[in-house]
Amino acid sequence: MTGLRTRAETPTPRPAMERTPPVTISRAVRGTVTGLAAALIAVFPATLTPAAADIPISVLQSPKSGSLEISAPNARDLGGYPTQGGGGKIKPGSVYRADALNKLTAADQQALVTAGITKVIDFRSPVERDQNPDQLPGSIPAVHLPIYDPANDFYVFFGKLVQGGPEMQQEVLGNGGGAKYMSDYYAWMISDATARSQFAAAFTEIADSPGPVLYHCTAGKDRTGLMSAILMSALGVPRGQIYNDFLASNANLAASNQATKDYLVSTGKVTDPSLFDSVLGVSREFLDSAFNQIDASYGSFDNFLSSGLGIDAATVDAVKAKLLD
Repeated sequence: MTGLRTRAETPTPRPAMERTPPVTISRAVRGTVTGLAAALIAVFPATLTPAAADIPISVLQSPKSGSLEISAPNARDLGGYPTQGGGGKIKPGSVYRADALNKLTAADQQALVTAGITKVIDFRSPVERDQNPDQLPGSIPAVHLPIYDPANDFYVFFGKLVQGGPEMQQEVLGNGGGAKYMSDYYAWMISDATARSQFAAAFTEIADSPGPVLYHCTAGKDRTGLMSAILMSALGVPRGQIYNDFLASNANLAASNQATKDYLVSTGKVTDPSLFDSVLGVSREFLDSAFNQIDASYGSFDNFLSSGLGIDAATVDAVKAKLLD
């Protein structure tokens, strides 16, 4: 995460971490653990070789459209959501959101081509991309728009938090600390100028691309979830529908997150896996924090689009023309 502080708004003392060999993750775990769950394992030094039960692969789907099967449990089509005032709905197959695409098979890659996806936008940090590079077909270009704080990388910090052991985890995440940390992160994504510029660039890419765009981060829930909320708000999707889409990540990631927590407990690094629920999932209050920051800083969402993101009316119109029925 980025520029965040603990409940007291001061940096949490972090114990020195021993130097150990690079992590090795078994294929069984890689097939089960996804998104930020994988980050919590991949960053802390250990050799991981647990057996893991197979978890069904989810499908890329939306409320009212068909589905596109790929090996990314939080991937889905934004199509089918209605807009307010009888303005139609988001066209199925016009824009997609996802978690990391590092496990795509040849069949998955062909599915993206068949869907007509013309570009993939990746919000992950360089560390995230290096550890789990996307497996894209050669015909689909990737645009890297990392949203993170180089001085306080969320991905790395939470890996070290696992390494730090139960006492450190309780200090940082206990008594509502995890939820507070995440809420602060969402507010930061609105208040930080660099984060806003990356969301703005993604919005413009969606408007200007000749065909469907897929955007993603690691778990497909925070940076991707906020991008979806921004895009859907600009399209006039009712706030309740925006929250429904945002909260769907919990069901999509439930199996992989549970597998991760079970494994971390088995290593002895974690004794209270519930402390990580806020980090691995999403909550309504996280998105509330982003919208509240928008209201506090800009007065309205429309002003946030124009002043905060620098999106002009022509770009908004182009997005609506492209994505709405």
